[in-house]
Amino acid sequence: MEKQEPQNSYDLVVIGSGPAGIHAAVQAAKLKRKVCVVEKTVGRIGGSWVHTATLPSKTLREALDSVQGLKRHIDTRWVDRVMIDLPAEKLLGRAQEVSQQEECVLRKHLKNNDIELITGTGYLEGPHAVRINTTESTSKVVSTDKILIATGSRPRRPENIPFDGWRVVDSDEILSLECIPSSMLIFGAGIIGCEYACIFRSLGTEVTVVDRRNRIMQQMDQDVVQELRRTMEESGVVFKLGEDLQDIQVDGPQVRVASAGKTHLVDVLFFAGGRSSNTDRLGLATQGIELGCRGEIVVNEFFQTAVPSIYAAGDVVGPPALAATGAHQGRIVSCHAFGAKIGGFPQEFPVGVYTIPELSAIGKTEEELRKEGRAYVVGRASYTEIARGHIRGETHGLIKLLVCKETHHILGIHIVGADAANLIHVGQAFMMKKGHAQDFINMIFNHPTLAEGYKIAAFNALNKIFTSGVIGDPPANDGSPSSLTDGSHPSAA
Repeated sequence: MEKQEPQNSYDLVVIGSGPAGIHAAVQAAKLKRKVCVVEKTVGRIGGSWVHTATLPSKTLREALDSVQGLKRHIDTRWVDRVMIDLPAEKLLGRAQEVSQQEECVLRKHLKNNDIELITGTGYLEGPHAVRINTTESTSKVVSTDKILIATGSRPRRPENIPFDGWRVVDSDEILSLECIPSSMLIFGAGIIGCEYACIFRSLGTEVTVVDRRNRIMQQMDQDVVQELRRTMEESGVVFKLGEDLQDIQVDGPQVRVASAGKTHLVDVLFFAGGRSSNTDRLGLATQGIELGCRGEIVVNEFFQTAVPSIYAAGDVVGPPALAATGAHQGRIVSCHAFGAKIGGFPQEFPVGVYTIPELSAIGKTEEELRKEGRAYVVGRASYTEIARGHIRGETHGLIKLLVCKETHHILGIHIVGADAANLIHVGQAFMMKKGHAQDFINMIFNHPTLAEGYKIAAFNALNKIFTSGVIGDPPANDGSPSSLTDGSHPSAA
């Protein structure tokens, strides 16, 4: 480096401006600490959360779900006509508009809390020093009490995949396509692959999803996943599971993809085979900071590395790698670093999957409970049993409760259907307070709402425990007694 500027001093230096970095910075500023955020693309703060992944993809999905939802209420020919005339640039422009609005909000928070924003990349010079490379020829070293690495993740790009940004793309490039492809093969039946499968199928693209595994979204409860799969297949998405990519050849404006001895000729190959933590070029090895088997930074329950003054949070530490969890991790970092009490990271938190329809979950899956040998009952409420489901014209949808057979506590909640990512928070509140299935029965819900499905599902579960038809209190030694009630709900069988 040709030039080194005078050293500055901070209480916290945050490397990266994603959810973990921004929330950690604001929390530290609220604790009256001097903070700076280092971001290599300071003209686009927020990282993939704001600009290439979470917000733009969910905005596009929201628009398409609204348009497709009209089919249940009016003649489908009108909706089809809208889709034919709907310009891609209009949809993508809306997504960019939302990203810009969110970035403005973030900048406002940084400014209001006197947080300095520095353009550059960070490199660990020591446990209390960060070199900020502002250009190829200019850098400066800043001293700091604490350091947070919040550099996020990027799409995994195997060397044998011929990425070119328009025929073969990853999740950072998929929304930069100049036109809507007529056909697409998605490799990867995880959350990202399934979300984009729903988006592009709604746009009229012929979508095939290939995965070497035999199940889609295998980390989720497979009962609700199969309900989602049926909905996706009815919309026209084709799944080819238990197959791997054998050969990829770019053929003019199209791509020839071989899997299981068959060749698919498509406009776009979208590789959605996972993400990798951004841990290179940070100087981690020089400070003795350990990486896990997938390249993630190893941290303790307070997101502290082996070096006590250096923390890491967000996607860079691996799963769950959600915007919401990263934001909370960032707050925990600043509170722990500067002696404020916040508690640990919650054991239970919701996961939202923004397919069409949505899928959301919190707590244990049936697969996990069976593996643990837990005694439980299942309560189900189909959207077709809920009055609001009929009003909305929903033919698919399921609210599923997993209830401990001994204590009647809610062990897991899994929802697939309209508004699932919002509905899950009703159940989350009960689980946080160690609620029982009886609490749902004794709660009065607005009618007609989809949330009433909780009551139906609770009746369905408890009627399997109280076979006499009279639902009693949960075990007395477990607290939170509920009033006696009967099992007479019309959908409680």
